Amino acid sequence: MTAEADAVEYTRQHWAESGQPAAEHFAAMGALMRTHQLMVNEMDRLLKPHNLSRTAFLLMATLLMSREHTRPLGQLSRHLMVHPTTVTLVIDQLAGRDLVTRRPHPTDRRTVLATLTDEGRRVVAKASDDLGAAQFGLSGVSESLAQRLTGVLGQVRTKMGDID
Repeated sequence: MTAEADAVEYTRQHWAESGQPAAEHFAAMGALMRTHQLMVNEMDRLLKPHNLSRTAFLLMATLLMSREHTRPLGQLSRHLMVHPTTVTLVIDQLAGRDLVTRRPHPTDRRTVLATLTDEGRRVVAKASDDLGAAQFGLSGVSESLAQRLTGVLGQVRTKMGDID
């Protein structure tokens, strides 16, 4: 592939030629950001008919995988790497649609629990089916390439301190 055909390679080449630092890291950053944008654009398109944002979907998917479909709001914030205020706003929106409920923790009154409702499970399952059919925004990427990508990104995340 020529530099003219690939914006990341074009940028890497010109970044290096102009004497800028860390050209390979700059290119990796650009490649990740472009890939991220392509994925989220496709995910947003697929989630729109379900009236879900990406954060709402990921929050509901996390609840779906949680014991009793319940998690404290603080755990959701840390797990999804979003601000607690964002979690509260999304929970409010989902509760307004009867997709989640919120209730106080039975033993810690400072903690609020979010629980996926039956309707929430139905909506997140349908959205998951639609996203899965589109390979979660990785259209055209084989299963083996997706596995390799996950492995490489796992190595990167380890180096960056996300994985112990």
